[in-house]
Amino acid sequence: MQVEIKHLDVASVVKICFVIYAILGIVVGLVYVIFAMIFSSLLDATGAFEATSVLRIAATGFGILLVPLFALLYGIIGAIGGFIFAVVYNLASKALGGIRLTLEGRGTESQVAGLSNQAEVRL
Repeated sequence: MQVEIKHLDVASVVKICFVIYAILGIVVGLVYVIFAMIFSSLLDATGAFEATSVLRIAATGFGILLVPLFALLYGIIGAIGGFIFAVVYNLASKALGGIRLTLEGRGTESQVAGLSNQAEVRL
């Protein structure tokens, strides 16, 4: 069975993009913390700086503070991108038609056929 996505609800796209990119920001922030701790440990091991314990604390603390900041910034940027995508998609789908999906599986025909007269179908 084929269905066509003719319109995207902008608010739902923005919400989903914010959450997905915020999770990505947490992952990137945690990777940054790990690299900051490794880098400060390497500086301590080489004796490059005398105040490396202060440097290690500063690098780790800065990294830990960046985790929620990265999550927030990535979430905001992802939400803006999702907003732009949804608006452009809605404009393009009016002119060109929406994306066609082919659905297969148990009960797919009866589930979608029963909803064909409704304005909203959640896939």
